Amino acid sequence: MRLPSILAAVGLITTGLVTAAPTASAAGACSLYAPSRIAIGSPFRTIAINQGPNCAAAGVVDAAWTATHPTRGPIDIIIYENSDRSEPFDIFGDDPLGRWTWRPEGAFDASDNTVFQYSPTTDVRLASFGRVTPTRTGSKVNVKTLAGRYWQAGERFIGWSAARGQIQYRTLGTTTWRGLKEVYSTSAGTYSYTYTTSAVRDYRVVLYNATNNTIWGSTSPTVRK
Repeated sequence: MRLPSILAAVGLITTGLVTAAPTASAAGACSLYAPSRIAIGSPFRTIAINQGPNCAAAGVVDAAWTATHPTRGPIDIIIYENSDRSEPFDIFGDDPLGRWTWRPEGAFDASDNTVFQYSPTTDVRLASFGRVTPTRTGSKVNVKTLAGRYWQAGERFIGWSAARGQIQYRTLGTTTWRGLKEVYSTSAGTYSYTYTTSAVRDYRVVLYNATNNTIWGSTSPTVRK
């Protein structure tokens, strides 16, 4: 591998030190197609992270970026060798939440010239889910909702307390969703609303994250009643 700064980054990742490349700069630039958002919803999973097509256009042979948290520092490094354009990256259930910055650790062409690297960011939050259960009794429809979110310490999903959202309905034969009732869940993540209608409708609950920037919102599957 012809990456002096990347080799240094691997050895010094816990210190945050990076060795500057002593080579000239090549034309072009190299992008990392890191996801703009990651939802942590399991103890472990692997995602594929690709280089942008400009990396190949610039002749990049080897490159690396370090995922860096604003307070925890370096999380892990992703290294591309021998013109690889896609690499696996491991996401762990106890990874820190927040906005990660993918710090460049060096990109080089076949002549050992350095290539400029872009530094994207990824918003990392907990995963959530929503469920809606409508039941009908004559002209009365009761819509129960459940909001859940991932619990890192327990490595499982639990009820999302005080989750905010909206029960929505869609008239059959249309594509427009309309708000029916605002949701504010109990400590168990539940909510219930009853109203009067004789119409058969599609229902869903949309959970949004107006006051909590550590949990991603979500939309439930659609149920007809």
